[in-house]
Amino acid sequence: MVFLFIGAFFLTLLLLVWLLLQTSYYATIVVILLLLIAQVYSFIKYIEKTNVEITRFLNGIHYDDFSATYPTNSRGKTFKELHRELNRVVSKFQEIRAEKEAQYHYLRSIVQHINIGLIAIDEYQKVQLINNAAKRLLGINHLDTLQMLQENFPELVASIEALHSEEKKVLKFQVNEEIAQITLSATSIKLLGKTYKLVSLQDIHTELEEKEMEAWQNLTRVLTHEIINSVTPITSLASTLAQELDEQVDDNGGYEFIESEEIKDAHKAIQVIEKRSAALVDFVTDFRNFTKIPSPKFQLFEIEELFKGIEILMKDDFKKVDITFHYEVQPAHLQLSADPALIEQILINLITNSMQALHNIAEARIVLSAQVDENSKVIMKVSDNGAGISEEARKHIFVPFFTTKRTGSGIGLSLSRQIMRMHGGSITVNSVPKQETTFTLKFA
Repeated sequence: MVFLFIGAFFLTLLLLVWLLLQTSYYATIVVILLLLIAQVYSFIKYIEKTNVEITRFLNGIHYDDFSATYPTNSRGKTFKELHRELNRVVSKFQEIRAEKEAQYHYLRSIVQHINIGLIAIDEYQKVQLINNAAKRLLGINHLDTLQMLQENFPELVASIEALHSEEKKVLKFQVNEEIAQITLSATSIKLLGKTYKLVSLQDIHTELEEKEMEAWQNLTRVLTHEIINSVTPITSLASTLAQELDEQVDDNGGYEFIESEEIKDAHKAIQVIEKRSAALVDFVTDFRNFTKIPSPKFQLFEIEELFKGIEILMKDDFKKVDITFHYEVQPAHLQLSADPALIEQILINLITNSMQALHNIAEARIVLSAQVDENSKVIMKVSDNGAGISEEARKHIFVPFFTTKRTGSGIGLSLSRQIMRMHGGSITVNSVPKQETTFTLKFA
């Protein structure tokens, strides 16, 4: 194509020279001159078009725009080759960008779906990344700056700001009526001349509770084994001695053959030993039950039917102590996959505790409810308007053998928590003394 332009230009130029030298056709000379100028202009535009396309291609690279295509069926072989190569480079850039985008979405999906919370902040405390696990842990929907956490989590903000690279710290705080105990760790990342701090938050509260529960179970197994082994022969011996002395007692309660006051006192002492030993065996047996919870037998059932059965079972008890009880389930036919017998055991235990807390309370009431939370998880609640639980007691209320009541073994709530753990769920308490106490069961 270039050769055609050059050839036509020289032919036109020769014609113009010949006309100037050999003829006096001035009008023809003017036309030929204009034709020559047009040829030069067309040639310049032809050359500039290539520069425009190269510039367009480079701008596409600069602005990351690879949507342009170049025709390969016009303007000669040279330009066909050029356009073919430009299209090939554009295609390669498109492939590279597609691969980077796919890799970005892949890594982003991994970050968003891991169970460890991640927060990336820059030098100005602006949050560049926060994953779903961190949002769930902190109970938030979005986070623009670290200072947005200052009001609800001042200790967490201070810890993150003071945390150095490769340093770890354990922190405990409350989120939405639940206790979160987390390990914080940080690392520094330099990217394109900027420094970022990547902070990980891992909730270890569940793991600590499970280890604590396991430790209590192991301790209970050892204690119950040793105590029962020691108490059983004492009980048996005391019972035998008491029976032998009983044979010496006449119908009037006197001793027919034994007159010594010491022997009489011994008889009474043995009776006390027998009674207290038997009570101790029963006491230890209750503790042994703490380590023998059956594995849940999961089945799908309607929660309303479970609540209705509990109401029928405890109806007379409520009437005796003048307590108003009602239940509510939203939606009406809400279902749960769990062991209904074990869940019923938890609810009865919680309701019994509520009844004791409602002693001498006017207009006493207990509300049993079930609903679905924002994460489509089933939640059950047992609420009462009783005396409430002190803040100090709430810290230890789920510890095995801890109790604030004069009677009781202190394992009911521990058993309840263990059963919920076996269901993959949790049990928490929120109490305002002399107003309301609510136990919440959250299922996985």
